[in-house]
Amino acid sequence: MPAFLAELAGQAELVVPQEKNGKVRFLPFDSAKPASFPSSLVDVSPKAVFFPRRRPIARFDSADRTKLEPVAVETKPRIVMGAHPCDVAAVNYVDRVFVQSAFKDPMYGAERKRTIIIGMSCSEMKPECHCTDRDLSPDDERGMDAVFTETEDGYLFRAVTDKGKAVLESNLLKETSEEPETKTWPKGKYPVSPESMIHSPESSEADPFWQEIADLCLTCGACTFACPTCTCFLVSDEQHDGKGERVTAWDSCQFTGYSRMTGGHNPRKTRAARVRNRMLDKFVYTIEKYGATSCVGCGRCAIVCPVGRYFPKEISAPSAKAKAR
Repeated sequence: MPAFLAELAGQAELVVPQEKNGKVRFLPFDSAKPASFPSSLVDVSPKAVFFPRRRPIARFDSADRTKLEPVAVETKPRIVMGAHPCDVAAVNYVDRVFVQSAFKDPMYGAERKRTIIIGMSCSEMKPECHCTDRDLSPDDERGMDAVFTETEDGYLFRAVTDKGKAVLESNLLKETSEEPETKTWPKGKYPVSPESMIHSPESSEADPFWQEIADLCLTCGACTFACPTCTCFLVSDEQHDGKGERVTAWDSCQFTGYSRMTGGHNPRKTRAARVRNRMLDKFVYTIEKYGATSCVGCGRCAIVCPVGRYFPKEISAPSAKAKAR
């Protein structure tokens, strides 16, 4: 594997999971550090690879802010390797927001265009995982250009697209008739019925359910930053050493000021209103807007929550009641 990674790095910019500050995250390949390919979820999603936390989009002269010079997009070929099915599904969803919608993001589109994804099948599901309740599975290959699976004595690679086939043309890989083990994955952990939820009494702003959830929520935004499909951002102008930059930065719908308008009015000034919006957005509104739920079942929201809240678990309860009616 180290030799294969070095070979890929010679063909394109290579991004792989590596440990940094105690967590495995997607970073530029460094041959001096071991790559880490966990059997299930990578600690930090690859969202920032395509949509950075802070991203310059234009530059300007501090003396004349009316003249903006757009930042040039990157075109160098890139390979992202080791993304599991839930994270690839998340990238596919973000494509709907920034590439396939009426409001396109050319910088995100350029990042996607230059990237080949070599995905990795999961060999297990962690306690927080529930991708099988989101029309996915740990061995789902949709959105990947190539996929590899861990075996007892190595890895099995298979091309999914022509781009993937070209990347796997290596003397280090040998033809084999061996196939990955077929598994039956459990489901039904946190099922949600969007069709039932939208018309249920529990979806009403007045329902006490939302206040019960909000009473323990810190609205810290950790779940939104950890989520691989959250795409909210703000735009600001910054000045450094007399030079100006217009940047985007991740934002969170859980912050008090997120929905505050210029005149001071805030339609979601309570925690209950913000929690309700986030949960319904994940499981109802995104289907209406983009034709797909924006929850991929990775479970990171539960892993990072400082008070142990689990949005998919919470929303599955009123969904079940609504469906039973």
